[in-house]
Amino acid sequence: MRWLWVAAVASVAGCDPPPAPSDASADIAACGATADAGAARDGDPAWPPDEPLPAAFDFPPWLTMPAPGRIVVSWRTVAPSTGLVSFGPVDGWRRGLATVGPAAYLHHVDLGVLRGGTTYAYEVSVDGARAARRRGVFVTPGGEAVRVVHLGEFHAPSEADGVALFGDEIRAFRPHVVVESGDMVDDGDRLADWRSYLRTSAPWISNVILLPCGSNHVDGPGGNALLQELFVLPGNERWYETRFGPVLFLTLDSTYSSLNPDIAAAEPGWLAGAVTAAHDGADDPAFVVAAWHYPACSSSYAPRAASRAWVMEHLVVPMQAAGGADLVLVGHDTYYERSRIDLGAGARPLLHVMSNVGRLAPSLPGDNRPECTPLGTHLEFRSITEVTVTPVTLTARVVEEYGAEIDSFCVARHAPP
Repeated sequence: MRWLWVAAVASVAGCDPPPAPSDASADIAACGATADAGAARDGDPAWPPDEPLPAAFDFPPWLTMPAPGRIVVSWRTVAPSTGLVSFGPVDGWRRGLATVGPAAYLHHVDLGVLRGGTTYAYEVSVDGARAARRRGVFVTPGGEAVRVVHLGEFHAPSEADGVALFGDEIRAFRPHVVVESGDMVDDGDRLADWRSYLRTSAPWISNVILLPCGSNHVDGPGGNALLQELFVLPGNERWYETRFGPVLFLTLDSTYSSLNPDIAAAEPGWLAGAVTAAHDGADDPAFVVAAWHYPACSSSYAPRAASRAWVMEHLVVPMQAAGGADLVLVGHDTYYERSRIDLGAGARPLLHVMSNVGRLAPSLPGDNRPECTPLGTHLEFRSITEVTVTPVTLTARVVEEYGAEIDSFCVARHAPP
């Protein structure tokens, strides 16, 4: 298939808008019109009200998908407890029941492989107590439109107050999936930091499928132990793929170090294989979205040149050589920037977006990679990226903590000429 960058439909505040590609001018309006149609609500209901967390819950329920269509509900309580999960499609929910025991603090309940493209409601109750209940909804893969929120640099608890400002915006967008580009907490080895992360995320965390990745603040030999204990993820839980309707998510670990030599030795080959399969003509996704922590492109943080070089060599180059991705979502350098990566003749350009929902501390401009062209930079606000994917378009808007849109862009999929 031939793919075409369509160009930004709005520029970052204070920056000149990037020029449209010379062969794309006729397609920009079409992409925008399709994006508007795709952004229409797809029948999933309003989320449950954002109510205070019952006292029995230490962490509110959260959702992961360790295998295609298989949903796991997790939560943690303040004391050892049993529990019950009731769930089912919204047209007749409470058709399924899953009991939890023996008594424990942390619970993972596998709901099994569920009906595709369907909205489910569920309720978690602690020890069967009416006062200790929490409800949520989620949408299983299979629909044509997928809504995604990208978060980076959450840094709970130190930045939790700033992140909380985005609660209403995320609830209004109602994403199906939340992609976390790492540094979800200040210290991945402290349970109290994860408590802050999940409690700050309470307005949205019980209604989305979460895709987290490792990072320098959430690291350890073979990955971070608490991240792997809390979140039931696919594969080795450090690099994994998640198919959700028209989009394939590739969640990667960029924290190469002597602690994790297998990242450099094994991950690039796995990545190349996953991308090759995504372009082999057998049920290919419409778009491939990759997420990891260290950026490949950054016009700030000159001392981090070594990590950019490593990411370019071990992640970007093998990914694009195998057929390419359409969007990379990263964190680490604590500001917003959207860039284009060009690897030369024969390689598809790659869109690279760095968001920072929490920490905001850009510094030391300079030393960007030569393959990178910044298209929009914003140093003054925290940011989240809201993405809507349909079978023909990937559209996004970037929102700062006070609700203003600071950037937007669109990528269109085209049939062979």
